[in-house]
Amino acid sequence: MHAILATIGTDGDVFPYLGLGARLRARGHRVTLATHEPFRALASDHGFAFQSLVTSEETHAFLNNPDTWHPIKGPGFLARWGAGLIARQYALLAELASDEDAVFAASPGVFAARLVQEKLSRPLATVLLQPWMIPSMFAPPIMPGGLTLPRWAPRPLGNLYWRAVDAVGAFLISGPLHRVRTALGLPPVRRIFQWWLSPQRVLGLFPDWYGMPQSDWPPQLRMTGFPLYDGQPRGGLSPDVRTFCLEGMPPVAFTFGTGMMHGACLFHAAIDACRILGVRGLILTKYGHQLPTSLPSFVRHCEFAPFQELFSHCAVVVHHGGIGTVATALATGTPQLILPLAFDQRDNAMRVKRLGAGDRLSPSRRDGASIAKALAGLMTLEAREKCRLAAAQFGSDDAMDVAVRWLEELAPQ
Repeated sequence: MHAILATIGTDGDVFPYLGLGARLRARGHRVTLATHEPFRALASDHGFAFQSLVTSEETHAFLNNPDTWHPIKGPGFLARWGAGLIARQYALLAELASDEDAVFAASPGVFAARLVQEKLSRPLATVLLQPWMIPSMFAPPIMPGGLTLPRWAPRPLGNLYWRAVDAVGAFLISGPLHRVRTALGLPPVRRIFQWWLSPQRVLGLFPDWYGMPQSDWPPQLRMTGFPLYDGQPRGGLSPDVRTFCLEGMPPVAFTFGTGMMHGACLFHAAIDACRILGVRGLILTKYGHQLPTSLPSFVRHCEFAPFQELFSHCAVVVHHGGIGTVATALATGTPQLILPLAFDQRDNAMRVKRLGAGDRLSPSRRDGASIAKALAGLMTLEAREKCRLAAAQFGSDDAMDVAVRWLEELAPQ
């Protein structure tokens, strides 16, 4: 089987595909990773072929725009940014589809993969990293900007709500998508957020205790559990980070997303919170320009660290609510303080709080004093015990192995 793994986004969006690819390759399959150009080196380190869906310049334009992480403007900006790439991405994926044993596993945001399935009849599994991506009237996901469908809403109102969501998606995306479909001889799409899910298979890379299946979820959905993978085929914590973690009381880790380039206010508030509480902090960001030119002695900066190893040395992790960070903190039993920004992050924060594994702060409570107060409530034995109970729910199942076997079922015989 030639597994073609296609996704867009930041580390948390790409690392699960690296993990899937590593497991597929170990089982004797060929693997091609199709994503942003900056991930080419990681693909090579894993022994994958690589195709660039997004150039480095396009990636920078996406991350450098402050609207990317705005709760209302973000989805619209991302949709318009991605829509312009559909035609080029289709040509690239269609060429890969010439292999008769090709099987695609793709994010729903890679519209080109769904077009390849429809036009060229190649197998496709849509990969959902979080339950927020699934429309439901019975368990509606928490939407940014207070636009969540109320749970008490009657069915006719729920139907109208999700049709309105489809209409907004069509307004943002349908122009470029329709032009490509017309050129391919395909009919127009009516319900875009139903169409973008493969009718063959949808893989939910999360467990049922995190996202309970609903009767109105897609019947082709198969859940695997959280596929934890830090993106690195080898190596662990750097010696300086390990030394910092072990030379005193466990630090508080602060990360607001590997793609965050506009988090200066958050990082400054994090440093203030550490000063108020008298605790040590470890700040993770690739973009050091967001930090003060001189950090206090109780704070360290690190561009990258493997979360599974790091979080086991941390008292609390303060983060934006990305699903990869959420899953790793749950697995390591590390309390979480979530400061959600956009997309699925408010929904993830709500689920963590319901599990008793952390807390969340609204946008109006993100100063140093508010963060310090919330951290104090999580740095207790009671909070740690609740997180231990959440971690115990992971069990012994290998989520990556489950996902790989569902993909293998799609392989042409």
